[in-house]
Amino acid sequence: MDKLLLHVRNATIEDVPRIAEILVFSKRTHYRQIFQDDDFSFGALQVITTAEAYQKAPEKIKNYWVYDDGFVKGLIHLEKDEIKELYVDPFFEHQGIGSTLLKLAFQKILSPRLWVLEGNDQAVQFYRKHGFVFTGKRDLVFGTEKHQALMICYGSRENPLRKIVRVVIDRPLGSTHPDYPDTVYPVNYGYIEGIPGGDGEPQDAYVLGPKKPIADVLGYVLAIIHRIDDNEDKWVVAPLGERVLTPDIRKQTAFQEKYFKSYLVI
Repeated sequence: MDKLLLHVRNATIEDVPRIAEILVFSKRTHYRQIFQDDDFSFGALQVITTAEAYQKAPEKIKNYWVYDDGFVKGLIHLEKDEIKELYVDPFFEHQGIGSTLLKLAFQKILSPRLWVLEGNDQAVQFYRKHGFVFTGKRDLVFGTEKHQALMICYGSRENPLRKIVRVVIDRPLGSTHPDYPDTVYPVNYGYIEGIPGGDGEPQDAYVLGPKKPIADVLGYVLAIIHRIDDNEDKWVVAPLGERVLTPDIRKQTAFQEKYFKSYLVI
């Protein structure tokens, strides 16, 4: 086990003052130059009010972990499959604390995702170093004209994009869903032996391209449909030598994916 991970523990209500300090000083250090809003940075953003917000709602602390080697130097906030916050006291950056907190996330989440503020180049470089990739999804930061971008990392798994795989088809084009006979598969659908999915069974995959039922195919992973409200992703595979346009992915998989909230990683 990484020795630095021995310093990571669940946060307690006693950590709130230090958590508030780290959040405020980190945001001032890294966000002020992006937002250029001193009224917020030195007015609304205060340690005392930040700490009071946690003390009034102590249940917020249950999903926080802190790096504590004598006193708290960093924190991470996890919710389901998302890293909501990761901050290190600016005085203790570049000491491996952020990387250690990410290792905790990888232990708890198979494919963690997070939002990073565009323009925060230091954070983008840090997450890319640890295997995160942009998904292409962007949103406005509430109340501002700045954007944040969604990133995802496959943790201990190899990033499957462009990976060559063999898909065994168990629900060929034209067949019906075993539990929902009204659902007819407009594409070939199967699984990849030797690669576990989020449900512990072999990884499921849509095969786009063939216009008739097939038994199996060798292809490359074109995209990943990351389901937000389910525990398994779906891979999208194209046969070797065939090209599938991005808009076609959503269109051809909508028969099943319309029942889930998801985003596409390509």
